[in-house]
Amino acid sequence: MKLRAFLIATAMGLGLYAGSASAQIALNVGATTDYVFRGVSQTNEGAAIQGGVDMTIGKAYFGLFASNIDFNTAADAELDMYVGYKPTWMGHTFDIGFINYTYMGGGGGDLAFYEFKIATSMAVGPATVGAAVFYTPDFTGVGPHDAMYGEINFAMPVLRDFTVGGAVGKQWVQDKAGEYGTWNAGVTWMPVSWMSLDARYHDTDEHGLGATYQDRATASIKFIKTF
Repeated sequence: MKLRAFLIATAMGLGLYAGSASAQIALNVGATTDYVFRGVSQTNEGAAIQGGVDMTIGKAYFGLFASNIDFNTAADAELDMYVGYKPTWMGHTFDIGFINYTYMGGGGGDLAFYEFKIATSMAVGPATVGAAVFYTPDFTGVGPHDAMYGEINFAMPVLRDFTVGGAVGKQWVQDKAGEYGTWNAGVTWMPVSWMSLDARYHDTDEHGLGATYQDRATASIKFIKTF
């Protein structure tokens, strides 16, 4: 917990520094027919209203993300904070970061956890391909309980203002319960710089874990303001 407090303080310091340094700030708000995280519905197959803010200072970044949730518990909202650094080397962009997941409502504290992120991406012709690994020693806030999520992904522009992309991932958990594989594929349309629309299909290989793990199609819209 001391490590989490230190990293949260670091993120807050970066956010304060953004007020006095040259920074790019992007605000976003949007809606989706189903909030899907790593192949699993976070809203009990219902819709979600979401928003966030991202601040970039050179190669460092800090951000917040919020959404309604429904886990069939009293918890009804999620607030995430993330901070990281994106160096480049030999055509690769790396992303070294920390994410803290918090949940509001009854029992939300039992769901909270944090994870470390290491990712890389590079251009391959017109496409961008990447891989990422997320690790936590405190999965769902009941640590010590190690978990790791690995993913490979790609995105490629097609036609005018359209991008196709997808990802294949695997969730590992220390006691094996709840492990599953997942994938998604979809298309994003950005007709103007301040709006994007996304249509996507998600699935996992563990439908037996419940309805929220079953295949689903989602549609999302997001509005962005950068200054």
